Amino acid sequence: MVSINQLVDIVEDIAGIKLKRSYDPSAPKGVNGRNSDNTFIKQRLAWEPGITLRAGLEKTYSWIYKEILAHRQPCPRACLSKRSP
Repeated sequence: MVSINQLVDIVEDIAGIKLKRSYDPSAPKGVNGRNSDNTFIKQRLAWEPGITLRAGLEKTYSWIYKEILAHRQPCPRACLSKRSP
């Protein structure tokens, strides 16, 4: 089982960044946790995940990053003259 915070930790490590996290304790609460018990599928189909969560996230992050770069629109001249505050 992996918490959302642990998931964010893994993605931060993969991306080489550190995010600012904010929490709203007054927000509605869901279930405390969910996880996958793969016992049934392993018994019936003799299948189990072939890669770790981290390895899957690394592949997914890499694909998304490449897709963003491939579809990035060039900055028009007007935005080059403006400076961010």
